[in-house]
Amino acid sequence: MQIETIKLFCDVAEHRSISRAAALHEITQSAASQRLMALERDLGVQLIDRSTRPLQLTAAGDLYHRGCRDIMDRYEKLQRQTAALHQVPALTGEVRIASIYSAGIGLLNQIIRTFRREQSRCRVQIEYQHPEVVHDRLLHDQCDIGIISYPHRWRGLSSIALRDEAMVLICRPDHELAGREAVRPADLVEQPLVAFDNHLPIRRHLTGYFREVGIAPNIAHRFDNVDTIKTYVSETPTVAIVPGRTVMRELEQGILAAVRLEPALSRPIAIVYHKGRELPPAVQAFADFLLKHQPKPFELPAAAASV
Repeated sequence: MQIETIKLFCDVAEHRSISRAAALHEITQSAASQRLMALERDLGVQLIDRSTRPLQLTAAGDLYHRGCRDIMDRYEKLQRQTAALHQVPALTGEVRIASIYSAGIGLLNQIIRTFRREQSRCRVQIEYQHPEVVHDRLLHDQCDIGIISYPHRWRGLSSIALRDEAMVLICRPDHELAGREAVRPADLVEQPLVAFDNHLPIRRHLTGYFREVGIAPNIAHRFDNVDTIKTYVSETPTVAIVPGRTVMRELEQGILAAVRLEPALSRPIAIVYHKGRELPPAVQAFADFLLKHQPKPFELPAAAASV
């Protein structure tokens, strides 16, 4: 069996889409479907349930996919070992990343572009999802590494710490708290607070923070992503507590004001991967590159603290 067919099947399995896999391989959807049907005929089993949207793997398909991923990892390792004999230093392979939205889309995309320039033979793909989806992608071998917050709450994963991000209070520039050097939990008791949805790790961490300082916040609204929270706070007399790095652009544009919290609060961000699994060289190289290119710790701009 040709290795390209194995790669095609793996991409279909991981993206749950024949058309997307076909685009990755630069072939037509019809050609991709024909290769997959020929593969199923050779094996004598149905690998893909095409009656669902998105399509799903059958039990046989799931088993075959896990075996194919192992084959691909070993094949890429063999390629590297063979190339090394001929003193070919270029790294090859695929890096599949799933990240939470608030890890910094602009920052990650910039790092990926730089990595691609240095390792042009590596293919890097990234998708942004909610934390539970990132966890699910990892456990089902649909990505190689994840980037999430509060990594130790996720079972079955090993983690590599990236950074701790300072959390700040945000509000409109004309809000009564905007000019403060710092705010304490007691200052927030009467303030309508926009919070993250209950199922998100960051919300549970914030709930623990309020419990430790002995206050019950006045939750006005809940949203499942930081962008919606920022937009809502910028248009209403509400406040929110978010990772400072996620509001850098709004602070520069004067859309929001940010105030330091006392006591301080931070959010850990980490690279996570399937526990007990060795990272393929291309993935390990990207993880090392990501660690090396972490941004400087977030600091409130002077203008943000004195709006």
